[in-house]
Amino acid sequence: MASKTGNATAGSTQTDETASWVAAAERFVAGAPPARAAKMDFTWRSLSEVDLLADVLAACESPISLKTRIELAAYIGEVLVRQFGGRWATGEHYGEVLPPDTPTKKGKTKPEPAQPTRMVEKRLDEGEAIQHQVFQQSRAWAVESGVVGPTANVDGPAAMMRLAADAFVKSAGSNGVTWLDYSPESAIRLDELIDEWWPAAPSKDSYESMVPAMGAYVGEVLVINTGAHWIRDPKEGYGVELNGQVAFPMSNVSRRFELGPEHAIAQFYRETSIDWLSRQREGPATAQPARVKKGRLFGHGRG
Repeated sequence: MASKTGNATAGSTQTDETASWVAAAERFVAGAPPARAAKMDFTWRSLSEVDLLADVLAACESPISLKTRIELAAYIGEVLVRQFGGRWATGEHYGEVLPPDTPTKKGKTKPEPAQPTRMVEKRLDEGEAIQHQVFQQSRAWAVESGVVGPTANVDGPAAMMRLAADAFVKSAGSNGVTWLDYSPESAIRLDELIDEWWPAAPSKDSYESMVPAMGAYVGEVLVINTGAHWIRDPKEGYGVELNGQVAFPMSNVSRRFELGPEHAIAQFYRETSIDWLSRQREGPATAQPARVKKGRLFGHGRG
């Protein structure tokens, strides 16, 4: 895909500045382990791989080189450009990503540009997931639909479950729930949502339609954060599978509504993800992320 450009300057300078970020992002992908690079397709979902890679880099490099950090920021910026409609700024705002050219509603201020280098700082210094930061940026730009991305059709369980999960996020968002960002923490917090929105022992009519959507969301969080994939079992229905291990999030969500907190979604998610991840960890990915001292990304001698 070709990247878009900003409009701060004209001519070759603008093109060269934008091209430098595009090239840096491509170098970041080329330098990643092949198994991870294959999943780094400049979509929002690919940022889960980038977060995992950031942990590996932090464990292996102390400090992470300036070149690597710039390439990481370039990849984040290109996701904002290619999936969310942003544009690389040029000139004095070089390195920022401008919001999409969409009409601003009367009384609303124009959204602020994204700063991928700051996002890298927050990931390395504070541990805030890049995927979550980009999700929040898309909301600030009012383009959260970009999380879904273009979908040619809804054939197959993966596409159907993605649509169901994203519909759940949109519906909950319209009711003030802003933390459904496909992170493990958000899946664990679904028990809080159930306690808030449904009384103890709710009638089946009050939650029955919610089970597939919420189950799809839990499954998508597992898919994004563990590398699992959706399947459709003839008897059990939709499930997520990793290395021959299958879990059925819809069934768990249904039990949570029917039987209460003793069948917590948080417990289901933790047990499933911990078991799966412990089975697939090999090589340098087993190393614990290094603790990075606080400091600016491009300052204080950390380049």
